[in-house]
Amino acid sequence: MIGQRLYTGRIAVAQAALSYRRKLFEDTKAYADAKPIPSFSGAPLTLSSIPQLASLFEEAEATAGALEKYVASCEEELTPLLRNGGVPPDDLAHRIATAKVKAVEASIDLCWRLKQEVGSYALMGDSGFGSMDFLQCCKFAEGDSRVLMLKMARDRLRRYAKEAKSGAPLPAGEEEEAALCEALAAAVGTAKGDKALEAAAWDREWRGVYALAESIMRRTLEPHGR
Repeated sequence: MIGQRLYTGRIAVAQAALSYRRKLFEDTKAYADAKPIPSFSGAPLTLSSIPQLASLFEEAEATAGALEKYVASCEEELTPLLRNGGVPPDDLAHRIATAKVKAVEASIDLCWRLKQEVGSYALMGDSGFGSMDFLQCCKFAEGDSRVLMLKMARDRLRRYAKEAKSGAPLPAGEEEEAALCEALAAAVGTAKGDKALEAAAWDREWRGVYALAESIMRRTLEPHGR
């Protein structure tokens, strides 16, 4: 029961972050579409016609749209398990963790970049930008995103060690992950089994650890257009 709540909570957090992003972009685009700006050609122009802002609106729609579909697919797969009291398999648990991390991170990134492009409008009380700390709360709710990424990296490194020992072939599309695992395994291996030294080596290699987690999530999202 606790585990089920955790998985549903992560999906809910992902959906909440994406919903906040969508509403903020919709309201800001409505403002930008109606906001006139000076035109050197004499033709009427609005704020939304500025190339970098128009590009951001387009990028956000594509990025968030793909993530919304991905999160929905996770929910669709989890729902029958919840109804029947089933336990989500490891693969689904990983995909839900990926949904939570990437939905929140993408929403933070897109909303922050939007704020930089709309001038004083972002300072208005009714613009919605004043509530962006909500996304920060999402980052730490139902499992800190950094902690989830650390778990992804540890699990992948364990799998790498087992596959290397058994001589199993490397799955297609996991070359980058394998290279990162090899580097991490070499760094941690210098500890020669000393747990304290292993922990210290892991901390020193934090960039590689998070790079591995990002690589894993990219592969996870790739079939879904992200």
